[in-house]
Amino acid sequence: MTAETSTHDFRPEKSQDEDRQSSEATSRAEKGNGLEESTGDAVQNDDPAPAGKRSITGLMWFFAYGSILSTVFLFALDGTIVAALQPSIVETYKTETDLAWIGVSFMLGNTAILPLGKAFGTFNIKWLFIWCLVLFEVGSAICGAAPTMDALIVGRVIAGVGGCGIYVGGLIYVALLTTNHERPLYLAGIYCVWGIGCVLGPIIGGSFAQSSATWRWGFYINLPVAALFAPAYLICLPVIRPQPDKSFAERIRSLDWIGIVVFLAGATCFSMAISFGGTAYAWSSGSEIALLVMTGVLLIAFILVTVFHPGVSAENKLLPVGFMRTADLITLPIQSAIVAGTMFTSIYYIPLLFQFTRSDGPLEGGVRMLPFICALVFFALLNAAFMPKLGYYMPWYVFGNAIVIIGSALMFTIDSDTSAGQVYGYTILVGVGVGCYQSAGVAVASAIAAPTEVNNAVSLMTIAQICGVLAALCIDGAVFQNVVINKISSVLPGYSTSEVTELTAGTSSAVFQKLSEELKAAVIGQVTDTIRRVFIYPLAVSAVGFILSCFLSRRKLYLSGGKVAK
Repeated sequence: MTAETSTHDFRPEKSQDEDRQSSEATSRAEKGNGLEESTGDAVQNDDPAPAGKRSITGLMWFFAYGSILSTVFLFALDGTIVAALQPSIVETYKTETDLAWIGVSFMLGNTAILPLGKAFGTFNIKWLFIWCLVLFEVGSAICGAAPTMDALIVGRVIAGVGGCGIYVGGLIYVALLTTNHERPLYLAGIYCVWGIGCVLGPIIGGSFAQSSATWRWGFYINLPVAALFAPAYLICLPVIRPQPDKSFAERIRSLDWIGIVVFLAGATCFSMAISFGGTAYAWSSGSEIALLVMTGVLLIAFILVTVFHPGVSAENKLLPVGFMRTADLITLPIQSAIVAGTMFTSIYYIPLLFQFTRSDGPLEGGVRMLPFICALVFFALLNAAFMPKLGYYMPWYVFGNAIVIIGSALMFTIDSDTSAGQVYGYTILVGVGVGCYQSAGVAVASAIAAPTEVNNAVSLMTIAQICGVLAALCIDGAVFQNVVINKISSVLPGYSTSEVTELTAGTSSAVFQKLSEELKAAVIGQVTDTIRRVFIYPLAVSAVGFILSCFLSRRKLYLSGGKVAK
């Protein structure tokens, strides 16, 4: 059995409206036993995932899917592992001014997910996927060996670009190679692994930071894992050519280069403006005002480029809004951004809460996330198992957002004396809500979008997710840094800004250890009060998500046999 296939468009499964075309395709396939010549490769005549079954099965599928999960895990791990490595990195390079760049630089690289998602609909999917994997590993190696903070930041950007490429590539592979009925389960597997990787990031990072291996192995660890799965990447992943009738030069020219430049520039300005406002730059400073103005200007420019798409056809413009012809296809990306931002807010700030209130180290703080992640994974798998069987997707969004609202509201009530059991209960509620619809979006969007626009649906859902994470981390970080520094300064009026900033890293800092017990309690109280304010973000966005979810379609999406209702 060959793992190579070619297709002129993305057609994960035929709808009822395509029965006639399907019959004609089947007739053609029967004439040539399902194979035909195309640039020397054995190719499947029509669809990567014919109606009712996958084109790749057995051990080939097991290793192909396993290799995809491995890249998703590494991508997720790299996104959060620096949460526990930051104090050690700052100690190595003796610089605190660039601290914000360690996390933001990776997310800046992730903004390339929109152009890369478009590229997966243009170029050979397998080799673009492998190229992104190599880029991710190169970035990881640069980070591990970085002699300076600047080198580390560059490595994080490179790893961010490659990482988002393997992530969206994995989602597109699963969307193309699975049937509508089984797709939610396999996508849930991806999102569960992504969630587990995100939560394990601080735990693994803390382990390295506290060991003789040092923080550098927090980045080096990606290399041996990728090497272990290398045979599966090369042998089991199928070749899919979205546009086999076009030359390489024609495909290059078809990309929306103006849109790509404007989008990436705007995302960079937005990230810097929100992340550095009040910390690296005063809000009233010329640098901060310039970043905010440029963000607005580039947003307007991107809207104009999307509407008028100069130099490219409508179907080739960077942001594929043309296929969003229903209210659901507009709402689902928003829901994806909301749930991703809520998840990352929890991942970054729940361990920090325990580090202050329970004097946990990075490792113990990460372990405290297990109730959250277990609830998330359980309900994500529950959604994947029952949504196709019951047929409806709207209730999962309504219930999920409602539970997140309750959990976030309860997190807003915590203080330094709140018991660990109460915090666990609140985080479990948030995890349940996130799990209810975290993995549903891509499956639903790819099922209700036109067959030729599945890659656009997956791309839009993933860029919404990345933008949701980016917005959450930037806004949460701005709230935390600005509020906590003012609050700590109010109880430690004689301390410098650099000393106050060091106190925000945790109770293990040298400055914190020198404080009296009374002042330690005061600092912990101020930090806890700030962390609870961070949960205003998931509370607010989930309230918006709840309102929008009430307007989702109430129709039954999945019929018996996994067919999509039309």
